[in-house]
Amino acid sequence: MELGPKQAAVMSKEEGMDQQPSRPTWSRQIEFTLAGIGCAVGLGNVWRFPYLCYRSGGGAFLVPYLLMLVVLGIPLLYMELSVGQYTRRGPVHALATVCPLLKGVGMASVAISFIMCTYYNIVITWALYYLFNSFQSLLPWQSCNNTWNTPNCTDHATNSSYSSTASQEFFKYVSVHVRRRHHWSP
Repeated sequence: MELGPKQAAVMSKEEGMDQQPSRPTWSRQIEFTLAGIGCAVGLGNVWRFPYLCYRSGGGAFLVPYLLMLVVLGIPLLYMELSVGQYTRRGPVHALATVCPLLKGVGMASVAISFIMCTYYNIVITWALYYLFNSFQSLLPWQSCNNTWNTPNCTDHATNSSYSSTASQEFFKYVSVHVRRRHHWSP
């Protein structure tokens, strides 16, 4: 039995769909687990969580936090991983494959990721700035012989409310100029 040109084209197309290209896989499960934790846990989790926990009631804050983690956080993370692995596509096209109306959700997640990466780059840059400045023999915030210091500056800590140390004035100067440059409100 011989196939016509249309039937041969349909058969070759079906065969091509059965043979999907192999995708890269993790060599060990721990690699995937650590990569997932690295994507889910950010700098804010490490720096701000203890402060927010303390400010919001200490140990009492952990009860609703853990409840929401178990009820919403972990299932949504698992769903996102499952949809991505099932469709073998990126965030925009994976959600659009499941439901075309969700294409905007995928685009929003990419936009949010871009904004967060920009924010983290700025935070890391400030940390590196202070790290490299701390290797100087004379630190910029060590003495009162700088252009930003006021006449009330002292090189040593005092109990007076009218004077301030060189480091206090340096960090006040930096925060004021960063707010002015970016038009932030105090």
